Amino acid sequence: MDSVSVVIPIYNQAHLVARTIESLAANTRQPDEIIIVDDGSTDDVQEAIQSFQTNSPFTIRLLKVPHGGPGRAREAGWKAAQGTIVAFTDADAVPARDWLEQGLKGFTDPQVGGVEGAVESGGNATIFTHQVHNRFGRQFMTANMFYRRSVIEAVGGFKSPYREDSDLAFSVLGAGYRIVFVRDAVVFHPPRQETWWFYFSKAHRKRYEGFLFRNHPDIAPQYIPRFQPTELFIVLGELLSLLSLWLGLWSLSVGLLSLLIGLPKRLADWLDGRKYNARDYLTAWILTLFLVPVEFYYHWLGILKPPPIPKELRKSTVKLESH
Repeated sequence: MDSVSVVIPIYNQAHLVARTIESLAANTRQPDEIIIVDDGSTDDVQEAIQSFQTNSPFTIRLLKVPHGGPGRAREAGWKAAQGTIVAFTDADAVPARDWLEQGLKGFTDPQVGGVEGAVESGGNATIFTHQVHNRFGRQFMTANMFYRRSVIEAVGGFKSPYREDSDLAFSVLGAGYRIVFVRDAVVFHPPRQETWWFYFSKAHRKRYEGFLFRNHPDIAPQYIPRFQPTELFIVLGELLSLLSLWLGLWSLSVGLLSLLIGLPKRLADWLDGRKYNARDYLTAWILTLFLVPVEFYYHWLGILKPPPIPKELRKSTVKLESH
């Protein structure tokens, strides 16, 4: 039977991690160890987990690393893991009671290098609620991923501090392994309230999409669109509308038409499953006009000039032809 290490990166979420540990302790198949990687938190993670370390039937280890993003934290976690299977989740996530049992069922043969589970959210979401879903696979969210430790090691582990979930998955797929989706391996990711600034503060991470295209030129285009039509229409519409001050009515007309094509799709994606009123709709509309150009800029900056691999994550990779 495979041994399982659960790796949980944490950054300023000491008040939430107890819920995650409790759900793992209640699993039908308990982990052999939990490795919590403190990514330079300013709150007291040690105090939050101390009672669990004393009373838990399995090992709970705390690693502390300088703040460098979830990719670096997960990298430190899997390297310290002793299990043959490494399961990743988040400090604010709640694995279902049979999460580990169901996830392990996906490793049906040696060619399966990874297993992807479903991620569900819930609650009453507003326009500023951060929530994530993965109901059909192909997203590789590290809130719910299982990998053979030997496979992570073979492909060189995580190489990006952000978008690290896709980076590792693309490395595994590029090496010839399969990643299967197990719908019954469920992690609940409770929504949390944020402010408008949250969306702008995360926009720079779009640059790491360029990192994925550079490092995985054959795999990345199958999962991430290089050209994003909705955003392109919005940016083009804003640009032409502004240029109408010099170019005249035709530029304004084309610009407004372009916005009319792009904005409804982007707003529909944002507002899907959320409760909102007329004021919220107007707020989302205005923020979209400002946020999309920022994301567009970082996306194409990443395409044209991908961020370098941090020296802490540089390593050689191995392409496997047979298993």
